[in-house]
Formats: sequence, C-alpha cells, structure tokens
Amino acid sequence: MNASKLVFSNGDRFKVISVDNRQDELRIYVQSGTGSVSCPNCCIPSKRIHSYYTRKIADLPVFGKTSVIFLRSRKFYCRHQECPFKVFTERFEHYFKPYRRKTDRLENKIRQLGLLAGGRPAERICDLVSMPSSDTTILRLIENEAFSPSEGVTAVGVDDWAYKKRNSYGSILVNLHTGKAIDLLPDREEETLRKWLEMRPEIKVMSRDRYSNYQKAIIAGAPQAIQVTDRWHLLKNLSEAVQKVLVRQYSKINAMLSPKQPLNEAEKAVCGQNISGGDKRSEENPQGGIRLQRFKQLKELQGKGHSIRAMARHLNMSRRTIKRYLDMKTLPRRSQSRNNPIEKFFPYIRKLMEEESDILLTTIWQELKSQGYKGAYSTLSEALKYYEVQVGKKAGRTKKLPTQAGASFKPASTAIWFVSDQAKLKEGQQKLISELCTSSEDLQEIFTLAQSFRKMMSERSGNTDLKEWIDKSNKSGVKEMASFAKGLLADCKAVENALSLPWSNGPVEGNVNRLKTIKRQMYGRAGFDLLRKRVVYSPS
Repeated sequence: MNASKLVFSNGDRFKVISVDNRQDELRIYVQSGTGSVSCPNCCIPSKRIHSYYTRKIADLPVFGKTSVIFLRSRKFYCRHQECPFKVFTERFEHYFKPYRRKTDRLENKIRQLGLLAGGRPAERICDLVSMPSSDTTILRLIENEAFSPSEGVTAVGVDDWAYKKRNSYGSILVNLHTGKAIDLLPDREEETLRKWLEMRPEIKVMSRDRYSNYQKAIIAGAPQAIQVTDRWHLLKNLSEAVQKVLVRQYSKINAMLSPKQPLNEAEKAVCGQNISGGDKRSEENPQGGIRLQRFKQLKELQGKGHSIRAMARHLNMSRRTIKRYLDMKTLPRRSQSRNNPIEKFFPYIRKLMEEESDILLTTIWQELKSQGYKGAYSTLSEALKYYEVQVGKKAGRTKKLPTQAGASFKPASTAIWFVSDQAKLKEGQQKLISELCTSSEDLQEIFTLAQSFRKMMSERSGNTDLKEWIDKSNKSGVKEMASFAKGLLADCKAVENALSLPWSNGPVEGNVNRLKTIKRQMYGRAGFDLLRKRVVYSPS
C-alpha cells in the first residue's frame, strides 16, 4: 500500500518521500503536491518559489515508537505588487497549523488524556504510550480549547459545590436526560444563574434543592420552566425536624426507657457496692471525658443566662452544637447501639479495681481482652469516662459503677429511622421506634406524619395529598413539624412537583461527588476556567 495513504487521507495533496525507521523514532519525510499557493493577504495564487525550509512536527505514535513528520515547506513570491507580503510561506491550515510542533490529531489525544487524568498523571501516561509531553503543555492545550456549553437542553438540574468549604461556592448544571455536567458557574448567586438561564429559553424543567437564591433565579430567568425540589433534601429536612423533637424530649424519653433495660440482679448487687480505697475526694463530682466536661460547662453557662453566641465563643463550639444541647439534661453517648458493650464487664472491672487500687487502664484493657472484650483501648477509655469511672491514681474519685445502661438512643440516627422504610430496618431499630412512640404522644404523631410523607413520595401523590398533609402537620401541636410544613408551603408548587413528577436531582449530586474527585487531582488549584473545562469536557 502507498505510504501516503497510510499517513494522510485519500484527498490530501501530500506525498511521502521516504520513511526512516530508527530505534525509538519513526521519521516520515513529506512534501506538498500543490502546484500554486494563494497569498494569505491578497489571496492571489502564486507559483514562483522563493525558497524551501523544513518543519518538524510530532504525530501519533506508530508500532510503539514516536512518529515525527519532516515537512518540506515552501516560500513563494507574491504576484501582487502592492501587497505588503512580498514573500509568504505555504499554509496548511487543515493539517499543520502555523507555529505548531504537533499535529491536530496528536494534540486531541493528549488533551483527552489531560482531561481524564490531570497534568502530571497524563504526562506519565504520554511517556508510556510514546507521546512525550510535559504537564504544562497538557494543561495549556486544555486551557486554549474554546469553551462552548451544550445547547438545546430542556431539563437541567442545579446544585452548589464548595470551591473552598465554608468560604466560597460555585454552581454546577447538569443535563437531566443524560446525567452529564453541561456547565459550571463561579458562584451561587441569584444574578449569575439568572443570566445563564435567560440565554437558554428552551429549558422546560429545572430541578434544584431548597436554596432560596436558586428559586429566585429560576423564577426570574426561566419563568417558563417547571421547578422541582430535590426529594432527598425533603427527607433530610424532615429527619432534622424529627431530630429536634427527640433532642427536646431526650431527657424525658430516656428516663422512661432506661428502666426497661437494667443490668441483671447479680450485676446490680455487685456494682452497687462502693469501691474500696476511696479518699475524701470520692464525694466530689468526677470530671469525666472531654465531651462531658464541655456539656457540663455549657449547662452552667446556660443557667447563668449566656447567649448562644457567647457560649459558642467561650467553649469554642459551633452554635449548631450549642442549640442541640440546650434542651438536653443528659449527654447522649456516641454509641448507636441500645446497650454499650462495656456494661456487661462492670462486675469484672470492679473486681480488678478492688484487688489493685492503682491498676492502670492498660492493664484493665488487657484483662478485658482475655474475657472477650473486642473494643480498642481508646474506646474503653472513652466509655469509662462517659460513665464517670476513673482508674489508676484517680480511682478514688469514682464512687461506684453505674447500675443501669446510659443513654438508650441517639437522636441523629433515630430521626433517620423515623423517616425510613420500616420494612428495611433491623429488628432492634423497629423495637426502639415502637418504644419511643409508646412513650410520647408527640413522637407517635410525628412517626405517623413522617411515614405518610414517605408514602406520598413513593406513590407520587403529592398533587393530591400534599396540602392535606401540611394541614395535619400544622394541627399536630408539634412546633417542629409545623415549622417544616410552613417551609413546604413557601415553596409549595416545587415540592408538589417533586412528589408527583419523575424528575430527580440525583444526577446532579452524583456530578458534585465526581467534581470533588477532580478537585483532588489538583484541578482545584489550577483555577476556575481549567476546572470548568475538565468537568464539562471530560471524555466518558
């Protein structure tokens, strides 16, 4: 086969003169077969050759070797006497662009590798596949690529992403039909999204979360579009409302549930005895772990009438945590299980402390491991601090071991179980939900409302049942549920669409997670424009 047909298309006027096969490089010597060339300024064709020169252009690899084209180019005299270009060079716009050292097809492959892997990883890949290129060259090829967002998209989802968490945020827009990101915006302000939407009147559906700026921007920039709220965020907000009720009634409910799970009689008899070796400090309140210390300090400041902001600043805690603890009288433990595994070892711990008053926690941990305890050293330490049990030199400060389990549930996890499909919960989780509903009329009412909301979502009956559900929530007497219902009423049409239409913001959330991975490839530090092209143009 003719070598010219292997390197170029049939219609190309190039002729391969010779091929030099070296050890690590394939050299292809090429010349143009065009008789006359037009001047780039006056466009008058000329055949008068001034001189020759050679261009060295890298091409796609062949048989694992780098491929280099040596192009014999020509310079021509311009025939038009008034043209300022007396001598001009031969142009190959569709094949070899001026000043380029790589062919277009080679640059496209390198650019795709850069979009997939990033600068330095793509550089290493290029070396492996015989397309040597530096990381700066790869990023420059991506940066110089013209950006043209997709047109003709009718269903779009929008969500925010953190360029720098808690500091600066942007917006990502996704085609809901294909699940592909179509553009990135540098912020999440109303004006930016509004301008983007005004240029695309073909959009018919907009899916979003409950962020007010997005809602206002869609109303102003795309009034023809149907707004759909994200269903996951609706369930999340509902579980947050349930959690507030569980936090508010935590002490009361915990007191009712704790007697239902005491230790057995033998453990009560042993654990109820005072530990020997105590001193005068045994009557003092033990300090406990760090979480318990800060909780006690918070309650002291709350009793003195300090504001939430002042308590957060004094204790170096977030205001969200302060608000969650304000209505609590007992600190919830970190464990999500009904019974802490350490509780059944209380009698053995007491025995070890009686036999050796200065026993170290490390020794106790080793002894418990021989008895079947599987927790880590730090887990044991935190558990004993929670129950205000201290060993070693501070053992005298512990008056006695507890006679029953501590906190019986964790509000954050339990709130999620309230809004979950009950058939998918474990037996212990179902039992806890049943006990909570039995212990409080408010929780029974909340559970009924939460499950009816979930049913309405799964059956897509929001267009008929949503307003009735909002009325029931307002009349329930639970302020947290009434507040949640009030928020739904403010965005009623979008929520109704979410509970009745098939559109979902799930593809957008998936692209946000993908964007986080891309940022970890150092694209987050390369600038917004480069990140934008990386996200939108990345090959599948």
